[in-house]
Amino acid sequence: MSSILSTSMKVEFTESEIQTMHKALESWGLEAQIGVAVEECAELIVALQKYVNRSIKPSTDDILDEIADVEIMLAQIRLALDLDDNTLRERIERKFNKLGKYFNE
Repeated sequence: MSSILSTSMKVEFTESEIQTMHKALESWGLEAQIGVAVEECAELIVALQKYVNRSIKPSTDDILDEIADVEIMLAQIRLALDLDDNTLRERIERKFNKLGKYFNE
């Protein structure tokens, strides 16, 4: 199976984009932005379900747009809740260790 993912695969935001996220949080508040995050996750779910279940599939561009929306909203939540990269990395490693054990059994 070929992969386009690299070990440095990550989403990075510019300072301007981070400032915009702060402005969105200041303007609409965390609860409203969590609501938007839920909506964006739902839209990604719908696009993925259509990809799996329909003969006419959404384009990969449509799916990519939904992933981008979700990434932006997750970043806003991380900013608002002051969740740092190192702690998130630790959680990701824990999840992959659990997944690795599944495949090694």
